[in-house]
Amino acid sequence: MNPRTPIVLFIIAAILLAYVLLFERGRPGRTEIDSRSGLLLETVVRERITHVRLAAEKERIVLRRDGEGFDETWTLEEPALGAADPDAVEDYLRNWEFAIPVRTLQRPSAADIASFGIDTPRAEITFEMASAKTRVVLGSGTPVDGGGYIRIDEGPQVTVVGEDVTALFTRTADSFVLHGDAGAPYLSDFGDPQIDAGDASP
Repeated sequence: MNPRTPIVLFIIAAILLAYVLLFERGRPGRTEIDSRSGLLLETVVRERITHVRLAAEKERIVLRRDGEGFDETWTLEEPALGAADPDAVEDYLRNWEFAIPVRTLQRPSAADIASFGIDTPRAEITFEMASAKTRVVLGSGTPVDGGGYIRIDEGPQVTVVGEDVTALFTRTADSFVLHGDAGAPYLSDFGDPQIDAGDASP
């Protein structure tokens, strides 16, 4: 064996490892994907999402997640910087997480792609999981039974979805804004701590 062969093999292995760490970091494993079989977005795992980017007509929304578990917070980065309502974001992502397709067209023709409006989309959303991304495009065409046509990650398939899914593309930035101290109790709810309830005047 050529003495340089082990070195070459080591370099190739290092390159492959770097590729996995750089481009596959954040992407769900086979077990996670299999557990989501039959759902619309099999490669999107709620707990791994770091950014959500929505573009629809004139609306541009970017949400960023920081922390995990009880320390998790969401920030609205676009169209204006501010705190995002965690309940609103959670509800939105759960709707995506458990969305199901109506039917899937495995290999539509170029003419079908054009009629579905996939190349002239009316909206798109990208879920970022570290360096991994899943992009969902909503075509400008409308199925005869309502809903819409979507394509995921430039794949050959086009999926028909119901109106509940197409409605997720129409969310506005205001629906994610955290208004006031949502969830925080008012001090008046606890009364005056300096006055004992038994000593209060009638």
